[in-house]
Amino acid sequence: MRRFIPQTKMGRFASLVVLLWVLKWLVFSPRLAYSFPKLGFLLDSLGLLLLGVAAAYYTWKLFRSLRRRLLWKIHRRLILAHIFIGAIPVLAVVGIFCVSGLLFYYQLTYYLISNQIGIQSSQIHAFNLTLRDGLQELMTGVSPPNPAVLKQAIDSHVKYLLAPYRSASIVFRYSNPFSHRVEIYANQIRDEELIKKYQIPGWLGDREFNGLVVEDLQPQLYSRSLLLRSIVTSDFRADFPFSIEISVPFDRHFMGILKAGFGQDMMLAGPVSPRSLNVFLQNSDLTGDKIIDSTFDSEYASIRASVRSIFLFPISWASGQETITGDALLVELSTSKLMRNLFRSENEVGKRILRWLEGAVVFFLVVEIISIVIGLLLTKSITNAVHSLDLGTELVKQGDFNHRIIVRSEDQLGALAASFNQMTEYVQRLVKERVQKERLERELEIAKEVQEHLFPAQNPSMGRLEVSGICLPARVVSGDYYDFLFLGENELGLALADICGKGISAALLMSNLQATLRSNVLNLWHPNGLNGEKSLAQIVEKLNFQIYSYTSANKFASFFYAVYDDVHQTLAYCNAGHNPPLHFSGDGFQRLSTGGTVVGIFADSKYEQETIHLRPGDLLVAYTDGIVESVNEQGEEFGEYRLIELIRAHRSLDADKLKGVIVEQVLSWTAAEERADDMTLVVAKMFESPNPGIQRILDAP
Repeated sequence: MRRFIPQTKMGRFASLVVLLWVLKWLVFSPRLAYSFPKLGFLLDSLGLLLLGVAAAYYTWKLFRSLRRRLLWKIHRRLILAHIFIGAIPVLAVVGIFCVSGLLFYYQLTYYLISNQIGIQSSQIHAFNLTLRDGLQELMTGVSPPNPAVLKQAIDSHVKYLLAPYRSASIVFRYSNPFSHRVEIYANQIRDEELIKKYQIPGWLGDREFNGLVVEDLQPQLYSRSLLLRSIVTSDFRADFPFSIEISVPFDRHFMGILKAGFGQDMMLAGPVSPRSLNVFLQNSDLTGDKIIDSTFDSEYASIRASVRSIFLFPISWASGQETITGDALLVELSTSKLMRNLFRSENEVGKRILRWLEGAVVFFLVVEIISIVIGLLLTKSITNAVHSLDLGTELVKQGDFNHRIIVRSEDQLGALAASFNQMTEYVQRLVKERVQKERLERELEIAKEVQEHLFPAQNPSMGRLEVSGICLPARVVSGDYYDFLFLGENELGLALADICGKGISAALLMSNLQATLRSNVLNLWHPNGLNGEKSLAQIVEKLNFQIYSYTSANKFASFFYAVYDDVHQTLAYCNAGHNPPLHFSGDGFQRLSTGGTVVGIFADSKYEQETIHLRPGDLLVAYTDGIVESVNEQGEEFGEYRLIELIRAHRSLDADKLKGVIVEQVLSWTAAEERADDMTLVVAKMFESPNPGIQRILDAP
């Protein structure tokens, strides 16, 4: 049941309104509504208002949903754009032309029929005037006129009227001043009683009249109520007044005369009201029993959809006012017949214009069809390209970077498809490079872990000397090297090197140098044996030859190696092109530069060594060029001078704390996020007094 309960506020509101509406109809019975009509009206109005609010909300929601569904796909948007931009304006223009054409057709039909009726009415009136003039000639010099002669004259003239209008009727009315009687003669009316009732409407007076009338004064005198009528009065002898009325009914014969001049069939129906007729087609309420007469050869049932209604606005004979009630003329809806009647063979200019018009219409239709086809093809090309891009995007989202879009055109969409293919290729290449980079980064992390194990795990402790070292790589792995080698119970080797370059190659050479150094130290170190005074120089010379032999010519390293003797408090060293370590003793300092060139460039390089005596409180600081060559934002190097001043300012600190101060100052000096070079620092300081209680670590390498 919970599925059928509305979850939104508007849904609950609409459900409540519908429920109240149903309860209102169930509870508020018709009897109560009759007793309290105002309350019923108020409840109805309130219910409709609330339902209108809910209906408007859900209509808006439906419109948004339909718009979202219809306009999501680009081809639907283009189709709707074509409809609103092209189809609807064209339909509007066509509609305007159709309505204008209908108006023109209707007005032209009405004009032509009215013109034909006017022509026929003028002919009838002309005959009536001629007849009056003839009768007045017979009355000249005769007093009183002989009625028999007048009737004979009327009968002799009427045959000219009945030839074209076989249903025409003539009513001759005159007053005899001698007998004081009104005599009436009618050629088509044989009923004496009806003839005696004949009268001329009072609104006419002594005026002449001709036109279309509705006989609503004496309809029993005539076979049709819709008539063409002409009436004239005597204007010669006032003592013998008379009037002549000619009436031509709207029957099949007369409509045939109109058809001959108009060119289209027609029918007469009545009596009808304008509301029961349609401008376009006859209404279904106009049944066959209302059809008075017709010029159609077929039955009315087969032609009822091909007629249009036209009211002729006749004159009411009783009141003399124009009326729209009465008989209606239904004209055949045939454009071809009307055009043939308008553009007859003798009208060459009209026929030429008609041909031009037909050609223009055909050209317009052809252009419209071609435009529609071209629009559909262009829309299809656009939507196909967008669909291909959408499909390609979905495949790329799923990880299929091998998918390529087929470029079918050399336009902007084709360029977009080519760009998509190029982008996919670049993305595929970047993914491969990223995978390779991630693999390389993993390998570098492994190399970093391996290299970290190559550096001393902890600082060594001697009886009179404390030592501390650190290496900060510029990248993942370092090309700098420092090491502490235990050579005996009272001797400690100190090594510091800077491999040319950075990264993997420098790290590999660094590991090679470490292995070579340790091997040479184990094999060549004989401090009390033959050549003991030159043992450090021999080790460096051997290291140089090995580095030169096993590496390329552009690979070298600056190297510093020293051996500290804790018993004699001496330090023997050999500097192979490295930044000279700083030896602070008393108030001064010296640079330990004795040695030779860097290792790995020349195979036969020779090196010297020097031995210095250390006193309590002496300080030794060895470093690589990454310490003194780090630059700030202005491009200024930290330099050896600042390092010396920094050491002097904090000389009282022990080795490990002094190392921390130096590293902190150098890192705060540099401005770059990534260091330009590896930084390595070794600090050794003599105790003020020996510490016999310190347990030495005698782990051999």
